[in-house]
Amino acid sequence: MFHRLAVLAAFCLTVAAPTWAAQVPLDDVTRCATVDQSRQQTDAVQDAISYYKNVIHGGPRVGTINVFFHIITCKGEGNVPQSQIDAQIRELNNAYRLTGFSFRLAGVDRTENCQYFNNATSPGTEKAMKQQLAIDPAHTFNVYSVKPGHYLLGWAYFPQSFPEDNFMHGVVMHYGTFPGGYAAPYNLGGTLDHEAGHYLGLYHTFQGGCVDPGDYIADTPFEASPAFGCPAGRNTCTQPGDDPIHNYMDYTDDACYSEFTNDQTDRMQYITAIYRPSLIPASHLVIGGDAPAQSAIARTDGVGAGVSFRGAFPNPFAKETALHFTLAREGQVSLRLYNVAGQLVATLADRHMSAGEQTVALRASTLAPGMYFATLRHDGESVSRSVVLLP
Repeated sequence: MFHRLAVLAAFCLTVAAPTWAAQVPLDDVTRCATVDQSRQQTDAVQDAISYYKNVIHGGPRVGTINVFFHIITCKGEGNVPQSQIDAQIRELNNAYRLTGFSFRLAGVDRTENCQYFNNATSPGTEKAMKQQLAIDPAHTFNVYSVKPGHYLLGWAYFPQSFPEDNFMHGVVMHYGTFPGGYAAPYNLGGTLDHEAGHYLGLYHTFQGGCVDPGDYIADTPFEASPAFGCPAGRNTCTQPGDDPIHNYMDYTDDACYSEFTNDQTDRMQYITAIYRPSLIPASHLVIGGDAPAQSAIARTDGVGAGVSFRGAFPNPFAKETALHFTLAREGQVSLRLYNVAGQLVATLADRHMSAGEQTVALRASTLAPGMYFATLRHDGESVSRSVVLLP
C-alpha cells in the first residue's frame, strides 16, 4: 500500500506566533511526526556517496534548477500572487548562494480544487494531485502550494525514495509561508528553503539526536531535538558545539535561518549526481571532478536524442533492481554493466527493441558489492547510469 509517511521528510513546527495561532492554545497545536528512513537505508545512501567520491572519483553536480509552482486554491483562498512566487525564488537563491545551486522559475499553474487544497496530507489525495499536475519530475523541481492543516508547513521526498522521473517527487508547502504570507514567524520563505534541502538529500540537523552518525554531516554539531524560535547558546548534546539553530535544516524561525554548512553542500552536490542526474538541464550544468570510467561511458547525463536512460530503481540495491529507459524509435539496443575499472562484467541486453518504455532486470548473481555503470547503446548513442550493489 502506498503511504506517504514511509519516506516523508516532514517540516512540522509548533506555532508560537500570535498573528497565526491566536485562537489556538499551544497545547492543542498539532505536531507532525517526522518518520526518518531506517538506519539501513541511510547507511546505504552514505555508502553510495562514499563510493562515488572515493572510488569512482566522480565529480559533484551543480547548476541551475528549474522550479515549477502549482498554486492550489479553494474558493479563492491560497491564490498566491506572482510577486510572492518571485520573492520565493529570490529567497531560494539567497539561501543556496554558497552551495553551487541556483533556482530559475520555469512556470506557474493555478488549480481550484478544495480536496487538494485542504487534504493534501491524505496519501490518496496527494498522489492524485501530483499525478495530475506534476511537470517532468526528472528535470523539474515541482512545488505544490496548499493549506495542509494541523499547522504542518510542508514536506518533501528524499531523492532515493523513487525513480527520478516519478511524479511523487517535489515539495508540498503551506501557502502562508511564502515571503510576505500570513504564517509568521514562518513567512519569509524558509519553509521551501528547508524542504528543498530534503529534496536534495539533507536530513534534519537533529536526526539521530546525540548518537553518531546523527545527520551524517560532520560539521553540524549534534542536536538532541529540534530547536524553535531562535535560542542562542542552546546546547543539547555533550559533544562539542552549540546546536546549529541557524541551519536551514533545523526547526527555528525563518528569521533565524542563515546557513548550510560545507559538508551539507558537499552532500547535496553528490546526492544530485547519483540520484537526480537529470534535474539540472545541460545548459545550466557544471560538473566538477574527473569523469568516471570514460572508456566505457560516452554520456553521463542519461539523455540523448533517441534515448532517455532513467537508471535503476531501487538504487542502491541488494538482490535485484530494474533499469528503466525510453526509446524514441525502435532499433538494436545493448545494455552492458561495467565495473569501476571500465571492464565489462555483464551483458544485460543485446537485441532489437521497440520504441517506448523499456525495463531490464539486473540481478546481483555473482557480482561483488560496489559501484557499477550500466551503459545503454542505441542508434549510435551511448548513455550511462551508476548502480550500487550493497553487501
